[in-house]
Amino acid sequence: MSRASFPFPVVPDCDDTLRRLADVLQIPLTCRNHRCRRAGQCQGGYGPPCYFENHGDFVAGVREQMPEYREYWSAQRRTAKAALRR
Repeated sequence: MSRASFPFPVVPDCDDTLRRLADVLQIPLTCRNHRCRRAGQCQGGYGPPCYFENHGDFVAGVREQMPEYREYWSAQRRTAKAALRR
C-alpha cells in the first residue's frame, strides 16, 4: 500500500501518536499503569506515562522490530482490503 493511498485527514497530536505507537510495540503489557496492563492497550495521558518512564523501549522497539511490525501490519491491511471487496 502506498502512502498516498491512505487518507490522513487530521494529523494526531503527539500524545495520541505515542499512545498508538505504544500499542503497536506492546508496551502497555509492562506499563506501570494498571489500567494499561489490564486492557493491553495504552490508556493515554500526558506523555504517555510509559514513554516518559522508559523511552528507550520505544527506540529499541522501532529500531529492532520494525521489519516484523511492517510485515504484520501489511498482512492486516491486505486482510482488511480483501474483506472490503466481499
